[in-house]
Amino acid sequence: MPATEPRAGAIPRPLDIREAVAISSVAGSRSFKLAAGMLNVSQPTLSRLISSAEEKLGVQIFSRGWSGAETTPRGDVVVRYCGHVVTALDKAQGEIGLDRPGAPALRTNLRTDQLDTIRAICSEGSMTHAARRLGRTQPVVSRVVADLSGRFGLAFFRREAGGMVPLAPARTLVDLSGTIAYHLTRMHAQLRQLEGEIVGRVSVGMLPFSGQDLILRTFGALTNDHPHLRLVCVPGSYNGLVEALRRREIDRIVGIMRGPDCPEGLVETHLYDERFTVIARSDHPLHRSGRDPDALARTNWIVAPHGTPVRGHFERVFSDLGLTPPTQTCELLSFGSAEQMLVDSNAAAMLTYSDRKLAGLRPDLARVDTGFPDRPAPIGLTRLAMAEDDPALREFDARFRAVVERDA
Repeated sequence: MPATEPRAGAIPRPLDIREAVAISSVAGSRSFKLAAGMLNVSQPTLSRLISSAEEKLGVQIFSRGWSGAETTPRGDVVVRYCGHVVTALDKAQGEIGLDRPGAPALRTNLRTDQLDTIRAICSEGSMTHAARRLGRTQPVVSRVVADLSGRFGLAFFRREAGGMVPLAPARTLVDLSGTIAYHLTRMHAQLRQLEGEIVGRVSVGMLPFSGQDLILRTFGALTNDHPHLRLVCVPGSYNGLVEALRRREIDRIVGIMRGPDCPEGLVETHLYDERFTVIARSDHPLHRSGRDPDALARTNWIVAPHGTPVRGHFERVFSDLGLTPPTQTCELLSFGSAEQMLVDSNAAAMLTYSDRKLAGLRPDLARVDTGFPDRPAPIGLTRLAMAEDDPALREFDARFRAVVERDA
């Protein structure tokens, strides 16, 4: 669930080292399961660390995406600075003399409260004064130092008459503490800069051939005006994209509408109409024999994958002519790829075009007069019926409709 936003002016609580390491590990592996294995903790423990960090920062760091655990735009900021924290830990590992084989790793064995204890002792010169500064008892502070020495096999202080003298490992940890504080302070400043901006993720499933150029134009405009939006295009089959939509890995599907066959729990919104159109290279022989069933049957075809409305219409047209649908075909998902292949080959394709898009067809391609039935292909936007839209999705919907009205 999304983290609770902090009150205006509230000071976020600092992240613990374990939380920063957990965030960096999940981001690097894109998997809670893999990250838990790398850190040698249970998956519930890792999830609690991430939840704790999100609660402290008041931001959602990860969301479930098409390819695993994805960072949100604010999560990108958090992950970047947590990566700096992990780099600082690994650098200190060598400086402190723990780069030997089998030595315990700072990134998985050091806690922020231990760093605070070392820093307080170095600053105050005694465990008693350090305990007072930290609001703890002197035995608790002594036990923290003893635990650290036992875990890492290092001496951190030398006791003298004048107090506690920090040794090289303690001084390294003090420097590390300052470096971590610097990166986390920078992280909070970056997060504050994002307040009031439209951020989030918009992931759109693109069905073969229909509306793909309009999605990309919309994404281009959004990138210019809202640089912190994360925009994802996912081409795929209808069934695959519907499952991704139900799992909330994508937010919208754009393409030919299913009408009465639209699956339960989904809502379709009509945008505009295209028409099934046969296209070939402008000097293709089919322009002279487009109404000859035998010539159509002999032609190599670029088609959409099985199960798509474009493929279904293509096969139905040939069946209505009493012909077996051609088997010499090439299946593609991308409209742009199909047009380019038409230019570079002797193939023809059944695609969908709006009147405006057909009028602007590139000069080396042309519509083939086949006499096929003139049938519309309604293009729409599909979403979950019960899903709540965030500002990022509302902005995409508004921009997409504007692009459709202008360019479709």
